Amino acid sequence: MGSVPRPWTKTNSDAMKPHQSSSPLHLQPAPREPAFAFLSRVSAVGGSSAVDFGQDIGAPFPKILEGAPEALGVLVKVTGTTRNQLEAWQPRRASASTPRRNLAGYIFPSRPLLTSHVRGCIACLKEDIEQSQLPAHRSMTYRADWLIPHVTLCLKHNQALVTLWVESKPTLRYDTAVRFRDIADEVQKTRPEGEQRTPTDFDLWFDGRLCGTKSDGLWIDQAPLHAASNFCCYLGYALLRLEGISPQQVADESEWACYQMGFEVASLGEQEIFDAFQKLNRTAEPRLGPRAVFPILYDRLTHDHGRDPDYAIFRSLLATHLQQTWPLGPGDELLGEPVTERRLHSVTTASVATGIDSRRLRKMLEAQDVIDSTMPDAWAVFDAQQAEQILAPLVQFMTAKDFATAFDMSRSQFDLLVKAEILAPSLSDTNTKHVWDPREGQKFLDNILDGAETLQQAQHGWEHIAKCAARLKCGPGDIIRAIADGRVRRVGRNVQFEGYRSVHIYHEEVAQALGAGEPTAMSLQLFAKTIGLGQPVFLNRLVKNGHTPATQIQNPKTKALQRYITDEDARAFHAKLVTVRTLAKARGTTWQMLSARLRQAEITPFSPDGMDYGYVYLKEDVIDLGT
Repeated sequence: MGSVPRPWTKTNSDAMKPHQSSSPLHLQPAPREPAFAFLSRVSAVGGSSAVDFGQDIGAPFPKILEGAPEALGVLVKVTGTTRNQLEAWQPRRASASTPRRNLAGYIFPSRPLLTSHVRGCIACLKEDIEQSQLPAHRSMTYRADWLIPHVTLCLKHNQALVTLWVESKPTLRYDTAVRFRDIADEVQKTRPEGEQRTPTDFDLWFDGRLCGTKSDGLWIDQAPLHAASNFCCYLGYALLRLEGISPQQVADESEWACYQMGFEVASLGEQEIFDAFQKLNRTAEPRLGPRAVFPILYDRLTHDHGRDPDYAIFRSLLATHLQQTWPLGPGDELLGEPVTERRLHSVTTASVATGIDSRRLRKMLEAQDVIDSTMPDAWAVFDAQQAEQILAPLVQFMTAKDFATAFDMSRSQFDLLVKAEILAPSLSDTNTKHVWDPREGQKFLDNILDGAETLQQAQHGWEHIAKCAARLKCGPGDIIRAIADGRVRRVGRNVQFEGYRSVHIYHEEVAQALGAGEPTAMSLQLFAKTIGLGQPVFLNRLVKNGHTPATQIQNPKTKALQRYITDEDARAFHAKLVTVRTLAKARGTTWQMLSARLRQAEITPFSPDGMDYGYVYLKEDVIDLGT
């Protein structure tokens, strides 16, 4: 890509001079000026709005905003400029099938790029006025890099960007000359409001890549610019844990520091990133799951960018780290996919699985140089299959009391499982009470938790098996057998507990599954509740108007055909739409915080035909929602 001039390499007074022509419309774009701002500035020569002037010359302003080639071609003829100058900094549709925009040769999602909050540098605008003989609103020019959310600082004045105006309608928002007229007096009278700070390494790196200057050959340069920048930000938020700071404590105007923290690590390459991941491991127990250690990073790479090839290199890094250092087993997940087989044991998990005292086990593993002696029990991992032959002869059979305690069961819960023949002693015809094999207890839990969801807390209908059985007046064995034969599919592992206490199921699904002759698919009412859509009428409308599928199944009780949500229907819904609850769950935050963020970003609920579908959103609209 060719080098694009920096904004201070040419004065705006030079950019305003007619270009070898007597026509007052023959102007040249200022450095980094997008075509929409250039059209607005040209239209101001005759005191016209960008919409009216664009219509008059046959270059409709909405088409200019899209970077439509035919509209830009008309503007080239009218102003005597060149297409390259107009296209260099105009956000243009990357393709007809995507809302993404191409800006300066890089692809950015349209929503965070074209937000209603228009930012800029007051010092730049004051300088524009001082260097020109034209009226203030015609002197000021808009720079396209101010649109990019990763840009927070003017590198010429070391001045933080501030919000210049807020306008929801694009044709009014980007008629910059008109907007500049509204703020001209304030710009001239006031001092720059933005924070003064020294540019960070990230600021300089991003601007260098945006301008196409020579790369320093950093590892992160191999990733697309937007994805690489987001990764720096997400990693920076994760690294805050090492300082005892939570993401919620970071003010919006301080997010630049997260970019820098992440960039300091990511710029040094894979090994430095792995080392940072390893340090972060120790900030939480592994049973709490990766979301507890990498709260924003994990959710973004798993859910928001889970299928975006631009982030593949970063997903691969995190997946490799988790596979090599985390004692993941059934009930855990790996970037959104349930773990079905344990590859690594820790001293802690192996002690539970074998009944061997953790202190004795650790000494034995250290003696054979199987674990890193500097790691705590929860993080001292080793290959589960390779160590199986070492551990098998050391297995300690347990009493019923010790077995129940080891797997976090009350004695009454244990007795009910034995009565239901879910659990059975491994030894018989013996005088000892130590007849319970801990490996069988671990196998029992692994079978239940195979494919389970990871729950940060139990809410919205999730209950422990014992409580659900008590409400339904059935035995826990009935529920466990329903899980085994696939009639109950929503099983969760609550990270706040361990062992049997951590196993949760969705009560209404169990009630439906154990009801005589009930279909295995979810009713619309039940599915609406599971996704937090509120009133079932909203889901009915979505189905009726063809926005999400449902399947007609005969109700075995009433014999009437009614709509149900099958697994395939549910996957189709989640591929297209999100609710506040499903999005909050995916991001590991509260729905209250997420609702506030949606309002701040001015992301409106899905309503293509003007109908009220409740608080449901297009998935593509929230992919780049801020943290």
